[in-house]
Amino acid sequence: MKRAHLIYIGLLALVFAACKKEYSLENSGNLNNPLIIGADCRTSKIAYIDSATNVGFGSIAAIINILDQTSQITQFDSLSATIDFQSNIVYAADTVYINPDEYFVIDVLSKRIKRMHGLIDPTDPFSDQFDADYIYTAAGYLSQKSYSLTSLPGIPFYIVNYSHDALGNLVHMSSNETFTGDLISDADLDYYPNIRPKSNLYLFPDELGYSQYNQFFNFGLRPTNAVKNYKVRYYDPGNVLRDSTVSTFSSYIMSRDNYVLSVMMYGDDQFSIPARASKLVFSYKCK
Repeated sequence: MKRAHLIYIGLLALVFAACKKEYSLENSGNLNNPLIIGADCRTSKIAYIDSATNVGFGSIAAIINILDQTSQITQFDSLSATIDFQSNIVYAADTVYINPDEYFVIDVLSKRIKRMHGLIDPTDPFSDQFDADYIYTAAGYLSQKSYSLTSLPGIPFYIVNYSHDALGNLVHMSSNETFTGDLISDADLDYYPNIRPKSNLYLFPDELGYSQYNQFFNFGLRPTNAVKNYKVRYYDPGNVLRDSTVSTFSSYIMSRDNYVLSVMMYGDDQFSIPARASKLVFSYKCK
């Protein structure tokens, strides 16, 4: 596997204080009581807003059908009134097509994503193809992604490992090119011990090119606690630190039934979170 392939996957998307628990009327999943979201709900939209002016920067939203399937994902730039990203999703048995050339495969028993088939260069339909296998712990947390060229199955060129604490929170990530052993990126995260949201954010710090899908499909159990600090480091060959992105999360506002209504994200944007560092406001779709 040529290193250029891995660099393209890793860098494609690069081109392209105290916590306060409160209750708020900002988000309502229950018309009778706007402080109650619901019994079995998941994130359907994240809006990112300038906290000083309350002007929206944009949003990413999913249409979730009556079968609880995500059928469309749209990322909208409110400042320019344009669509930055849209995927119309097609289901065929255990396969979920996110476009004509790329798809996820679902484990029919666990309902989790078990594989992704993609293109090294998604803008070129004749690009080399890859398969990413998703490996979960016995408890149900994503523990590894293993990337192989479709033409060389079972020979991974890139591996991502996730480490969790005793509560199931993702606390460390490392991604490596297997043939050289070079570190591509790593990350450390910590959490608020007293905040345990329902339908918590998935946090996959390695994700660069497909982050729009992170929140709207089943990638195993979500973190137990609310994230506080999020730091990702990126490396040049030889494990030479090139750059880092550092974010903090505070001022969580919760519904009475413990869903996150909003949170302040300070510091850097994170490629793995398809939103600007700003006030993040959440909406939910309930079964």
